Amino acid sequence: MKPIPIILSPTRNRALNMFLGLLLSLVSVLLFLALATYHPADPSINTASGADPAHAVHNWIGLFGSYLSDALFQSFGITVFLFPLWIAGLGWSWIRSRSGGSAILRWMGTALTVIFLPAVFGLFPWHWHWMHALPIEGVMGRVISGTLAVYLNSQGAWLVAAVFAGAGVYFASNINFWTLKTQIEDRWLNLVAWHDRYQNWRDDRAERKRELEERFVEETQPGPAQRLFSGAIPGSPEPQTEEPPPPRTSRLAALFGMKKRATTPEPDPVDEIPAFQRAAKAAEEPIAPRRASIWERTVADAASPVTKAVPASPAKPDAPHPAPVSAVPPAPARSVIEMRLPAPTAPIPASAPTPSPVAQGPAPNSIAIHERADAEERTVTVAPKHVSGFKLPPSTLLNSGSGPQVVREDELRDEARVLVEKCAEFDVTGQVVQINPGPMVTTYEFKPEAGVKYSRVTGLAEDLCLAMRAESILIERMAGKSTVGIQVPNHERETIHLRDVLESETFAKAKSRLTLAMGKDINGRIVTADLASMPHVLIAGSTGSGKSVAINAMIMSLLYRTTPSQVRLILVDPKRVELGMYEGIPHLFTPIITEPKLAANALRNAVREMERRLKLLASRSVRNIDQYNKLFDGAMPSLFDDGQEEQPLPYIVIIIDELADLMMLDRANVEESITRLAQMARAVGIHLVLATQRPSVDVITGLIKANVPTRISFRLATKVDSRTILDTNGAEALLGRGDMLFLPPGTSRLMRLHAPYVSEKETAAVVAFWKDQGQAEYVEGFLEAPRDENKSMEGSSNDGDDNDPMFDDAVRLVFEFGKASTSLLQRRLRIGYGRAAHLIDLMERDGLVGQADGSRPRELLKAPGWLHEIGVADE
Repeated sequence: MKPIPIILSPTRNRALNMFLGLLLSLVSVLLFLALATYHPADPSINTASGADPAHAVHNWIGLFGSYLSDALFQSFGITVFLFPLWIAGLGWSWIRSRSGGSAILRWMGTALTVIFLPAVFGLFPWHWHWMHALPIEGVMGRVISGTLAVYLNSQGAWLVAAVFAGAGVYFASNINFWTLKTQIEDRWLNLVAWHDRYQNWRDDRAERKRELEERFVEETQPGPAQRLFSGAIPGSPEPQTEEPPPPRTSRLAALFGMKKRATTPEPDPVDEIPAFQRAAKAAEEPIAPRRASIWERTVADAASPVTKAVPASPAKPDAPHPAPVSAVPPAPARSVIEMRLPAPTAPIPASAPTPSPVAQGPAPNSIAIHERADAEERTVTVAPKHVSGFKLPPSTLLNSGSGPQVVREDELRDEARVLVEKCAEFDVTGQVVQINPGPMVTTYEFKPEAGVKYSRVTGLAEDLCLAMRAESILIERMAGKSTVGIQVPNHERETIHLRDVLESETFAKAKSRLTLAMGKDINGRIVTADLASMPHVLIAGSTGSGKSVAINAMIMSLLYRTTPSQVRLILVDPKRVELGMYEGIPHLFTPIITEPKLAANALRNAVREMERRLKLLASRSVRNIDQYNKLFDGAMPSLFDDGQEEQPLPYIVIIIDELADLMMLDRANVEESITRLAQMARAVGIHLVLATQRPSVDVITGLIKANVPTRISFRLATKVDSRTILDTNGAEALLGRGDMLFLPPGTSRLMRLHAPYVSEKETAAVVAFWKDQGQAEYVEGFLEAPRDENKSMEGSSNDGDDNDPMFDDAVRLVFEFGKASTSLLQRRLRIGYGRAAHLIDLMERDGLVGQADGSRPRELLKAPGWLHEIGVADE
């Protein structure tokens, strides 16, 4: 029989825990109501009752409540109000299926509180009574306080009673002063996160309100064409549509005047400059490459009705000016706009300098500089959450970035001018139409002129590096645009911190548990990826390119979103220095694997686990792990069922930091295991993350590439390595420090991203946070070689069995001839080559023959009379 403290702890059956928790909560409510509605006149043990006591009861719980409350008040005083609180806390722990600490300590604390807290009330120099009838200390407090006062005097009695009462409250309430600071921080972070969400909600509401107001104004006010032709022009043909009513016409005229006053301030009547002179003066200045509105074009036509200067058209100094172009067809009467402007005395042609071949198109000051995507990025503080009995870490354990750098527009436009001039030197003419600053590179959108091939632009990468003084330049066409993106490294590169990605709305709103923080793209936009949809990823990068830091960021992303009951990790670190810091976290499925042989065994056992899960899903008629786990969301097992038959399946993520070491040791088994997992493990929640710094064809084989479509490449040494991992060039021109090319699943178009940075100190803080909540529970035997693994060999069905029935005959034959070779066994035993070779391998395993030496027979390691010594020579 279990002791009572153990019985009062929650079990593993959530249904039973819920039932008992609700029952305890009901008891606590009834007890509190009985104590709160106590009345001295109610019938009790010490109060006489009439013939019909039920009509005289004031207690809400009736006679039972009156007797119970009176007995408790008489015995323990007002300390009894702690009883319903303690029972309610116990019921809440049962409902959550979480133990509130040691049951023995809680029982001991409750006993100390019940004994010594009434004694503290009894030591007061004045005597208080509850409801003017019962002393607040009760009989227990009066007896204990009197005994302590007799033996320890009042001062000693006060000290002993206060210390034991405080210790009792401490143990009974399960308050941990060591974690009190953390709990206060958690509450503060929850408050900050709530405030951030509230501010974001207010900003969104204000933005929607502003959009509605702008839309209302656009719908109510007339369009530019209606305002322009609202006044009738004499001599012009009458429009076919009906004329607007007089109030409409007067309002349009008022709006017309307001528009003019808003764009052109009212000049002084004495110093007023004629409109045609203002137009000629404006023609000499560089104009912005924006499309003029209808109002501006109309004013320009009215200001110069005879001659219209075109400042942007190239012309030689000696060439005559072009003939005047009539802007408006001659009419006997002028429009309303013309009547407001003075007539020009003579056309003043605009003198423009001879433009260079590069200066055609928009002026440098008119190039649009696009705002970064993260300029107005709103962050939400990640507060600690309780999920499945664990607490997710807060984002305050990580360092935050300093925000986007200040964009120097003059420098960007100067670099755009240099870029255009350098392209023009090689007869690649065009213009930079837009500049997109980013955290590490700036993209110049270059629009080549008609007849310039795209290949000619991409061939100028090295020459542009010299002109721009850049480390490397990538050139790629812009998706959905008729421009070419020239990516030039920034002089000051930003460091993208992992906290900035985790606190973004993109990461917070992601629904998948396996969401990975990939970093930011070249425009500063937060990018995340779902490992469940990849479902496997292949990573390559040379030493110092940021590959290991990116892998740490992926692991940290999983630690921030999932609990050990949701995701388990298998970490393979042949280099022994990259992933060792995660040793001991509760997410680990096995210890950190550093031996390549154990890693090969783990992959083979992962295949067996995949097959077991596939059979389990087939038995429940579901297609994937998500559908299988949903079967347990609303399931209500029997109250007396321990619930250990079937449980939700956690995801398993296998991360291999260096694949080359495994392929060199046991290529056949490793490649076969990876291929089978990549083909079939997605449905059962097993995912692979394979990384290597040597992406050669003997490491990343064609079979592995065909089954792992998602690729990530950091900076590589040669174009050959880039084509091996990405099937295209480009990885050799990356910058390092997390700069990478990402090939998402289902597409062939690369994305250039910048991986987030996470320091070892930040990683250690998150690891310590998880270790404080529990230790790793490793699966025994997962690193051992599978004993019942079937091997495909030639010959009969017994070829792959270690206990081959021909093994003894083969041993006798070998020792009879004094040599061991496959050809001897084939001829004498009449078996195939595969089975003969397998028998030789079994002899080598048992230490009977030596290792292979080319085409020579193997050496016998036992004496010729060894069979007679063991007594099997004549069998």
